[in-house]
Amino acid sequence: MKKYLALLMVLILSVGVLAACQPKSQAPMPSTDQPKQNESMEEQMGEMPQYYIYTANEDEASVSILNMATMKVENTIPVGMGPHNVQVTPDGKFVFVVESKSNTVSAIDAATGKVVNTIKVGEGASHIVFSPDSKTAYVTVAEMAEVEGGEMNMAGDLVNGNVYVIDTLSGNITAKIPVGKMPHGLRMSPDNKYISVANTESDDVSIIDVATNSVVSAIQAGNGPIQPAFTPDGKYIFVSLSQDNSVAVIDMDMSKMNVIKTIPVGKYPVQLHSTPDSKSIYVANTESDDVSVIDVASMTVKATVASGDKAHGVAVSKDGKYVFVTNTGANTVTIFDTMDNSIVDTVPVGKSPNGITIRE
Repeated sequence: MKKYLALLMVLILSVGVLAACQPKSQAPMPSTDQPKQNESMEEQMGEMPQYYIYTANEDEASVSILNMATMKVENTIPVGMGPHNVQVTPDGKFVFVVESKSNTVSAIDAATGKVVNTIKVGEGASHIVFSPDSKTAYVTVAEMAEVEGGEMNMAGDLVNGNVYVIDTLSGNITAKIPVGKMPHGLRMSPDNKYISVANTESDDVSIIDVATNSVVSAIQAGNGPIQPAFTPDGKYIFVSLSQDNSVAVIDMDMSKMNVIKTIPVGKYPVQLHSTPDSKSIYVANTESDDVSVIDVASMTVKATVASGDKAHGVAVSKDGKYVFVTNTGANTVTIFDTMDNSIVDTVPVGKSPNGITIRE
């Protein structure tokens, strides 16, 4: 019995020693999947889906391509004289440039960065939009030439302008839709049934029925309308009034179709754009060098943020996170974070950048 107890004690002591010799358990290592708290803005942008910003550089006869991931211009494409507006087609395959001083519209192949077609139009071409299938382009043409200082060269009364309807594949002009005097900016409605056109000298907005290529309404907006912008929910058109330092709001209810509100903004508002959620409108004020941010729900300006010299063109990313504004007098693009309207970066581009578009 004593021998048995002695053996049992030896066994117990051996087990205890072995347990004491085992390495102590360690705390789990932090996961490498956790977000980096100290990432630079450049690192954060690098993780975003790749997309490109195009600017029409009016005094340089070129288009700059800005890589969003690197925040640098990676290509400059020579185009016609006086590129005023630039827009990517909905399918992302082409970028069209409206060249107001050469009275042309050029198509750039987005894959190669080469101009593949140049289409002759009338005098005073300004802006362009597309059908959802990218097969048709609509271009505002004043039918009179612009001279130094932004005035129109005319021998008498102002004439009515047209919206040219262009087959994007062949480059043929298939129709001309008469609108108001000195048509400038235009936009397609969210349902793709209507196009709104700001007529700067007749102080109205033409509503074009796309199915018939005819004007179904002309709405008095205020003094010097430059650019219309639909809210994506289809409820309103916001129109910049350059001579009134304000933005008019048009109710898109077809039984009403009138101005329901005028909102004071900065000096000489030009381009403007809605966020995808229809909650905010960003307005570039070219003479006060800033951007007014309109709250759609209250129809008031909720913020005014400094941009750059002669803020002009406006584009918004599809996810609504970023707003891009060309500064014509500074030869730059300012990028805003819509979360708090802070400046993410200001990037040099070509000379006198005007229109701007995003290829995502």
